[in-house]
Amino acid sequence: MSDTIEPKDIIPAIVDAVADPEHAAGKLGKLRDDLKDQADKAIHAARDAATAAYDKAAAKARELADAAPEKAREVKERAQKAAEDGTAKVRQTVQDQPLAALGAGIALGFVVGWLINSRKN
Repeated sequence: MSDTIEPKDIIPAIVDAVADPEHAAGKLGKLRDDLKDQADKAIHAARDAATAAYDKAAAKARELADAAPEKAREVKERAQKAAEDGTAKVRQTVQDQPLAALGAGIALGFVVGWLINSRKN
């Protein structure tokens, strides 16, 4: 018998069961055993595929978790660099245009005061 059960194999077994019940019982038992073997193979193949997929996902998760501290450090460094650059630009602008910076500070103070006062009302 081949590794797979075909429908064409089942029909002759049924016909044999009508003609010779003892012989048919043996054939049906063999068909049952073959079907069980095929089901067991399918279950094992599915289990192996699921295990492989799980192992691959777990490895990727470990890889990402291991890389996370380095990525966080890189982001922190970029944020610090951006803050330093922004501070340097503001400092340079204040040095180059002190009156404009003073006017901007007064305007900002007026807006903040107006927003705070409007929230109380």
